[in-house]
Amino acid sequence: MIFEAFRKFRNETPDAPAFLVSSGDRAVPISWRQFTDDIAAVVWAIGRYCPGATIGILGENSYQWIVAHAACLLSGSIAVPLDVNLTADEICERLEFVGAKTIAHSSLYGEKVSEVARRMPGVLRVGFGSLAADIFMQGGHTKEAFALWEGSGPARTGADGSPAVATIVFTSGTTTVPRGAELTLAAIESFAATGSKALPMGAGERSLMLLPLHHIFGISSTYLMLVNGVALGVCPDFRRIYDAVNRFRVDFAFLVPALADILAAKCEQHGVKGLKWILVGGAPISPRTDSRLAALGIRVVTGYGLTETAALYSLAPLGERTRNGSAGKVSHLPEVETKVSEGGELMVRGPNVMLGYFRAPEKTAEVLSSDGWFRTGDIGRIDADGFVWITGRAKRTIVLSSGKKIAPEELEGRLLSCPGIAEVVVTGELESRTITAEIYAEMPEADVRAAVAAVNSELPLYKRIKRVVVRDTPFPRTSSGKIRLPVAPPPPGKQRPPRRHALPLPPVPRGWWLALALLGVVAVALVVIAVCFIVFLGM
Repeated sequence: MIFEAFRKFRNETPDAPAFLVSSGDRAVPISWRQFTDDIAAVVWAIGRYCPGATIGILGENSYQWIVAHAACLLSGSIAVPLDVNLTADEICERLEFVGAKTIAHSSLYGEKVSEVARRMPGVLRVGFGSLAADIFMQGGHTKEAFALWEGSGPARTGADGSPAVATIVFTSGTTTVPRGAELTLAAIESFAATGSKALPMGAGERSLMLLPLHHIFGISSTYLMLVNGVALGVCPDFRRIYDAVNRFRVDFAFLVPALADILAAKCEQHGVKGLKWILVGGAPISPRTDSRLAALGIRVVTGYGLTETAALYSLAPLGERTRNGSAGKVSHLPEVETKVSEGGELMVRGPNVMLGYFRAPEKTAEVLSSDGWFRTGDIGRIDADGFVWITGRAKRTIVLSSGKKIAPEELEGRLLSCPGIAEVVVTGELESRTITAEIYAEMPEADVRAAVAAVNSELPLYKRIKRVVVRDTPFPRTSSGKIRLPVAPPPPGKQRPPRRHALPLPPVPRGWWLALALLGVVAVALVVIAVCFIVFLGM
């Protein structure tokens, strides 16, 4: 589907813009002819220098990033998007873990990659726009490379005919250690097919490549827009979202809640023209931000998915009546099945589901059944019309000593609807199960506590917030914009036993070493003298 669409635009509208990049105060187009030629050139270079390789990609959002990723998909290589916030040590660990011997990167992270190369001398590194990359591109602009677009497409299957891994995308790690989800080309195409049906977009419209490309939502939404011929304005800095919306004159955008908040504030201050709708995924949007955008004439639709499902479980159809508060409607694709388990957990099966976690069969078995059903870990329901309602995350559910269960997301949603409250995390302490709300707000602490009291007055006693912590600063976030949730310590009885000598011994000053050595010599001499004296008396 993806590369068939690329061939179509290359043949039918070769001069139409596929991308728009900033140059000063202008938006410079990159045509479909150039885009597909550049993909073919990189495919040629991969085939010549590292065929079938696992390739790490590191860099801010850029045209070159998506060219590299698309070339990996088309060539049969495995693309591994790398979070730009990783340290050199962490990049080395990740490359070694997935067995990558090649890394493509932007100049902005050249110094970090140089450090990686010093620690991994065997790694082949290619910088976007570097001399080596230019040589590759020039060599790849051959008839052989161009003929790629006349072929039948990539054969992304294994030796046994089963789907092959196309990309390994690491989970965001908000509450757990990031794991590498093995996704196929069909998984990304499932998102594109579902989105094409649910959302109005087409050739000639404009949007942004704004979401981080090392996360699956950013990757899948980018390919969705490309297969529909949407021209993508490249925005490497999410803080410039308002400028990008106006500069590229975008019609719609894919965002996470944190970016929707920023956009709403900017649009209220300066106004906005042309932006018709946004799709928000990754986490629920706050009712307050939804209302602010609606007042500006910007329609908000929602989507839901996980890295393991290529960001797809449900999408809100923009052409029909939606359900406020829902996570959208289940995929219309017949091969994508959804259900709710007896325990209330949302489950999905289909081509959008990962093959497994890379080199983690035990963790894979915990979430993926032998017949292909993936456990999302989210508690919810699906109504008669196919709309999905999420009530909480199974791992975050607070279980009181009485056995009653509380979804912290419900309480967070109520608090976020209060004017002035910007961020909230609700937790329950393990032993006392005290329901605690940690809040960052744009108002005095007394007003925060009054807002919590007002929310409590509408709740049954067992759900009420017992403890309030007011923060001075916003919560730390992951690179995808999600709040990094606190990791709960192990429950009582499962704590690791304390290590012996847990506290380090104090360092011994340098001058003492000589004194200790001399004392040792004197002690040995005294022992020898004593032994000799005893022997002499015995004689």
